[in-house]
Amino acid sequence: MGGREVIIDTNALFIPAQFHVDIFSELERLGYTKALVPREVMCELERVRKKLRGRHKVAAELALELLRKYNAEGRLLVVEVEECSPEDAASAASVDEALIRLAKRRGAAVLTNDSKLRRKLLKEGVTVVYLREKSRLEERGKLGGD
Repeated sequence: MGGREVIIDTNALFIPAQFHVDIFSELERLGYTKALVPREVMCELERVRKKLRGRHKVAAELALELLRKYNAEGRLLVVEVEECSPEDAASAASVDEALIRLAKRRGAAVLTNDSKLRRKLLKEGVTVVYLREKSRLEERGKLGGD
């Protein structure tokens, strides 16, 4: 099928519950035809879901439900980057590094709201997609501007 790919970071999966923004429709609006979720992100989301309570737990469960729905529709691809097991205690930094490597290898953008990761990605020449004004996704492909 080809088209533009975007890799989704864990924190971006909380956007629908926190801000009521349909990230998949927004990604399509920006021209992305394939969303990738690294296995590390899935593992991190599962770990977070088990630790959280209240509305944060609900947000994590909604994120997992969205992933299952879009995976079943063929609009999402879960990709293996490195071996990951449920007891894996991968740090956020190692997940970030995996996202950067995958984005560079595939020529994909990354959807994240993590400002530190956004700066790293831009420095590496990777296009970043992020939530703008709590209402829509926007992309940025180079350092500077904005």
